[in-house]
Amino acid sequence: MRRFHMLLMTVCLLLSGMAYGQERTADELFREANEAFVEGSYEKAIGLYEQTVAQKPELKEAWYNLGVAYGQTRQYEKELKAYRQALELDPTYARAHYNLALALEDSGKDEEALKEYREAVKLEPTAIDAHINMGILLSRIERFDEAIKAYQDALKVDSGVAETYYNLGVVYAKKAKESKDDAEKNRWLKEAVTAYETALDKRPTFYRACYNLALAYYTLGNTDKEIEAYERAIGLKRAYPEALYNLAYAWEEKGDLAKAAEYWKRYIDIASRYDSEKDFVEVARKEMARIQERQKAGGAN
Repeated sequence: MRRFHMLLMTVCLLLSGMAYGQERTADELFREANEAFVEGSYEKAIGLYEQTVAQKPELKEAWYNLGVAYGQTRQYEKELKAYRQALELDPTYARAHYNLALALEDSGKDEEALKEYREAVKLEPTAIDAHINMGILLSRIERFDEAIKAYQDALKVDSGVAETYYNLGVVYAKKAKESKDDAEKNRWLKEAVTAYETALDKRPTFYRACYNLALAYYTLGNTDKEIEAYERAIGLKRAYPEALYNLAYAWEEKGDLAKAAEYWKRYIDIASRYDSEKDFVEVARKEMARIQERQKAGGAN
């Protein structure tokens, strides 16, 4: 989804900013191709872009948009070639470097993608999407320190984007997980908490940030804060199986079996609809049965 959204925006920007040359036929084809793309007629757009570059091969925007259209129709090798052709015409074309990075990443060519992301942000330091997506890639391949820097660079461009703080929190949590020293682990977890809380300050409805905040508090051993964060997440997204499941366990650990039973029931009612939750539902039913036995024995509040 992020890729589709970004590419469509790029094409719209080209529509508003394209220059018309002397070769009217090629320019008319280019304009018609852009219109077809925006309408979602990608195959038609491809045909028109191909005619455009056949007549005017020096038009880098046409090669770029052709790459975008190829991507929408899953012609990935042609997509890569089109972006590279645009870059042969203009090696400083930052958006082409960025889209080439996305396409390379989708093709599993992570190191090549990183090279293109770095070139994109070098040429266009204010391209926040390039900083963020480079951070996501670096985090995925476990180059956490580099990912942190990428997100921090994104925050220098715009400190108001909730997703940047959220992604930064994810990396801090991963740093905590790989830490062998307890003090260092707790330091990274506290950094994660701060990042998630900042994400929520920027966007109070960011339920995923609430969920991850709860996980961080769980790892820190702060059950009260964990419960608070899960309940906030569920308040934002009522049908949230993962949060309901973990919240039920948290109330058990807190010793409130009535609350635990309440959330196990809510979890089972919602999660039973999803095949992916089948194994967890079985666990929840066993937990419910165990709690009911304790309540019958008089050991519950």
